[in-house]
Amino acid sequence: MLAYVDSLCAAMLARNSGEIRRLLALSHAAKLPRRVREEATTIAKADGYGHTAPVHALHYFYTLTHLLDETNDPLYDGGMTQAERTQMELPLRAASGF
Repeated sequence: MLAYVDSLCAAMLARNSGEIRRLLALSHAAKLPRRVREEATTIAKADGYGHTAPVHALHYFYTLTHLLDETNDPLYDGGMTQAERTQMELPLRAASGF
């Protein structure tokens, strides 16, 4: 799915109407969020003359890449380093002057 969305984003950025239509005709298109499909259709209909940016498609691609990174890493720890996971003890001093 990630490769499909990557191809769709590339076609949308290149304003390649034929490639966008071909990709939207594939079965993977049914799994896309409605906003992404509508955005792709709008850009394809403009035939390279529109000024619509594929914001929703790029955001969806970005989200998928991060979900994939998290699920493929068996030791995923929320992005924290070992130092951040280890509790640090701070010495307490009595407050003076109060």
